[in-house]
Amino acid sequence: MDINHSMTTLSNTRMTAFASLKQQQCVLNMQIRMAMENHNVDAQKKLEKELEQILEQINIFV
Repeated sequence: MDINHSMTTLSNTRMTAFASLKQQQCVLNMQIRMAMENHNVDAQKKLEKELEQILEQINIFV
């Protein structure tokens, strides 16, 4: 395996991981909105904590 192939593979892996995290962020945002609409404070707090963890991971990429 040459270095260009290794770099491309690493770059693709990072892009896939980033895209997955962004998708998780969108899903959590929708779930938080639903919890807010249903006045489910406990679920909202739990989801917001999950979102914080996802945002921390996203910030590593940017």
